[in-house]
Amino acid sequence: MPHSQIEDVEAVSLSPALVVEDDPAMRERLGYVLSTLGCDEPQIAWADSVAAAKALLDARYFGVALVDIGLPDGSGVELIDWMRTHHRQVPAVVISAWRTEEVIFAALRAGAIGYLLKERDDLELSIALRSIEQGGAPIDPAIARRILGWLAAQQPSLPAVLAADALAPPPVALTPRERKILELVAQGLSNRDMADSLSISRLTVECHTKNIYRKLAVTSRTEAVYQGRKHGLLP
Repeated sequence: MPHSQIEDVEAVSLSPALVVEDDPAMRERLGYVLSTLGCDEPQIAWADSVAAAKALLDARYFGVALVDIGLPDGSGVELIDWMRTHHRQVPAVVISAWRTEEVIFAALRAGAIGYLLKERDDLELSIALRSIEQGGAPIDPAIARRILGWLAAQQPSLPAVLAADALAPPPVALTPRERKILELVAQGLSNRDMADSLSISRLTVECHTKNIYRKLAVTSRTEAVYQGRKHGLLP
C-alpha cells in the first residue's frame, strides 16, 4: 500500500472528534454514532468546509477526524494531505459516498487510515469506528474488494512496485485539449481568458474543466494543479 498513516496504525481515541461534513442529515447521523461510542456532543467539533476544519485543527487537539470528500470549498483529500504535514498526530478516516478508484487511492495516499461509505447503517459505521480504538484501519468491504481486484490486475508488476514502496493508482489520461486547459489553469487564467486564448466558448471550457476534475478526483483548481503535477501532467 502507499506509504501513509495506514501503515503500522496505532490505537486511536475517538474523543474528542472533529467531524468534517456539510450535510445536516449526515452530521446528525455521525453525532449519534459517536455518542454510542462514548463521544458525546461536547466532545465533537463540527466543520462544514476545508477552511473551517483547518482552523479548528490549528486551535484544538483532536483524537480523530472524520472527513467527507466533497466539501463546499475543496476536497477532503486536500484536507487530509494538509493534515499529514501540519497535524500528523491526528488520524483521518474518510466517511463518504465517493467510491471511485481515483478518490479511494488519493485519500489513502494522502494519509487516511480508513475509508468508510455513508450508505452503511449506523451499526456498521459504529463497529468500523470502534475497531480504530484497537488499532484497526477500517476499509469498507466494498472498497476492500475493489482494492484487492485492482491489486490482482496489477499482479505482474506488483513485486517491482512493492520494492519501490509506491503502489500508485491507475494513471490519469487527459486528452490534449484537457491537458492544455489544465496548463492554463495552472497559469491562473479564468474560464473567459481560457476561452479567448483557445478560441472556444466558455461552456466548452467548463465542460473540459469538469472532465479534468472528474479524472483527477478533485473539486477545486488548486487541487487540480496539485494532482496534475503529481501525475506528471504538468511541469
